[in-house]
Amino acid sequence: MLWSRPSISDDMRSWMTECFDWFDERFEPPIEPIVPTKAFFKAPTGTSAETAALVLDDIKKHMKFSAEVDIVPLSVLPAEYRIDYQSLSAIAGTYQEVEGGAVIQYDPEQMNRPIQFINLLAHELMHARLSGLESEVPGGELAHELATDLGCIIAGFGVFQLQAADDAGWFGYMTQPSRGFALAMFLKRRGLSIDDVSPYLSTRCRKFVLKGFKEL
Repeated sequence: MLWSRPSISDDMRSWMTECFDWFDERFEPPIEPIVPTKAFFKAPTGTSAETAALVLDDIKKHMKFSAEVDIVPLSVLPAEYRIDYQSLSAIAGTYQEVEGGAVIQYDPEQMNRPIQFINLLAHELMHARLSGLESEVPGGELAHELATDLGCIIAGFGVFQLQAADDAGWFGYMTQPSRGFALAMFLKRRGLSIDDVSPYLSTRCRKFVLKGFKEL
């Protein structure tokens, strides 16, 4: 008899549960998933620095994060002059704390891929949200980047986490099965169903979430 391999290990499942509890105790839990519609993102289309700042404002509102964060484009080659835009060595964005405040830098080419761009900014903003709390998050500093990705899902940005990685063809800090499981956990804990995110996910991504539902 063939058995389906679980999406995540028991240890990973336990860690995710701890993280959900930790985040929900410290930050106001969202009641619905954030999805790529005009109801959630008021910023106009375009690739200007002004539009990037407005997208960040939308994300800050959904995360209920009010601290000042500057956003500036990275100095990188335009896409047409790059050997391989999708190279894993390419820097899509950074978060830094400098004298006078926090700064997010982003690759302007990402703005041509809105799902990936929003996911990028959500991840970098989550760094700002967790600033000073790195050792308190379950797993401590060693799990910080992983907890940052999971934190985005807990904050409601699971659709972007899952679909952006699928679109880009790379995984980042979490695997796709673990993202799907975490999104299913988010929906389950909020009393929601896969129908609330299904229209915004590819067939492959929906399968990860459905499998997570079955395993919960």
